[in-house]
Amino acid sequence: LIDTFAALQQESQVSLNAVDSVEGFTADILNGRWDTVMHVVATLSLPGEKLAMLYEQLVLELVETREVDAAKQILRTAEPMLQ
Repeated sequence: LIDTFAALQQESQVSLNAVDSVEGFTADILNGRWDTVMHVVATLSLPGEKLAMLYEQLVLELVETREVDAAKQILRTAEPMLQ
């Protein structure tokens, strides 16, 4: 049963029960707590497109707060941004 569950997650590219609190995770995203968000994201199995969209949002928010060097670093080194 566990193998079936893992296979379904892999094939659908959707991880179930991967976040302790969906509400908390959503709040972290909406409040720009990217350190917490990216820590959780590292444990998820997200499709490349979704992961790239998340990194794009992070970069945009960094630019808005004038943290351009950090944004550049992410653009140059984050795996989803290199594809």
